Amino acid sequence: MNTLDAMEPRLLRSFIAVGEELHFGRAAARLHISQPPLSVQIRTLEDRLGLRLFERDRRHVALTEAGAFLLERARRLLADGERAALEAARIARGEGGVLAVGYTPTATYEVLPRCLRSFRSRRPDVRLELVELRSRLQIEALHEGRIEIGFACGPLNEVGLVEHTLAEDHFVAALPCRHALTAKSRLRLRDLDGEKCIAVRPDVEPEWALAANDALVRGRVHLDVVQETDTKVAMLGLVAAGLGLAIASASMRRLARDGVVYREISDLRVRVPLVGLVAPNTSPRAQALLDIATTRPASALVQRRVR
Repeated sequence: MNTLDAMEPRLLRSFIAVGEELHFGRAAARLHISQPPLSVQIRTLEDRLGLRLFERDRRHVALTEAGAFLLERARRLLADGERAALEAARIARGEGGVLAVGYTPTATYEVLPRCLRSFRSRRPDVRLELVELRSRLQIEALHEGRIEIGFACGPLNEVGLVEHTLAEDHFVAALPCRHALTAKSRLRLRDLDGEKCIAVRPDVEPEWALAANDALVRGRVHLDVVQETDTKVAMLGLVAAGLGLAIASASMRRLARDGVVYREISDLRVRVPLVGLVAPNTSPRAQALLDIATTRPASALVQRRVR
C-alpha cells in the first residue's frame, strides 16, 4: 500500500482526535466510538506508515516527533479535502467554476449587460469568460464545448441545439445628421429608394441581413450600397461621416453616436430575434444565466429545439 492510500480520512480523523486529546478514552467519546476500535485504527495507521505516532503506556499518551509533524499536516489535509468537496458540490450546482459565454456585439446593446449584472449578483463565485463571436460561429463553439451559452442573432435553426428568443428587434434608418430625410419624424420605405447606403457585410450576421434585404425587395426599394463594413460600429462611423444612410437594428440607438439620427420606418414591420443558444443538457451555471435572460412574460418567450 502506498503512503497516499494510508492517509484515508477515517484514520486521519481518529489520529487527530487522539493527538489533540492525548487520551484514548476522551478521543473515543469525541468520535462516538468505543476505545478498542480506536486503538485498532491508530495501530493500522502506524503500520501503514511504518512509524510510531504515539509514545504510550497505561497512564500517559504523547506524540512522537513524527506524530507532532503529522498532526498539523493531517488537519490541513482534512480541511483541504472538505473544502474541495464543498467547492465541487457548488460547481455541480452551478455556483462556481468558469462560464464561457459567446456573444454577438448586438447582444451588448441591451440584453447582455442586464443579464450579466443580475448573474453576478446571484452567482458571484462563477467566473465569466466572455467571447465575442459572430452568431454562426457560436454554433461551432457550442458543439466543440468552447462556450456553454451563446447570445446570437437568430433564428439559427441548428440541429441539436436549443434556441430561446430573448428579445425582438426591428429595423430603423440611421441617417447622417444633415441628411434631408431627418426633416421627417417618420419615414416610409419609398423614402429610402435610390439613397446611398452603408451596410455591414451580409456574411457577418446573415439572418438579420437577409431579413432586411427581403423587406426592401418586397417594398421594391433599391439602395445604392457605396461601402460595406465588417462591424456595425464601423457602419455608424461612416454614416456619421455623411457617406450614406444605413438600415440598423433599433437597439443600436443605445450607442448614441454623434452625427447619427435615427428614424422609424413605419411600413418596415420585420421583427428579428436575439436568441440564447445552449445544448439540450447544458450546465447548471449556463442554465442559471439562461433563466435570467428569459425572465420575461411567458407569452413573450419562445423555445425551439431543432431535431
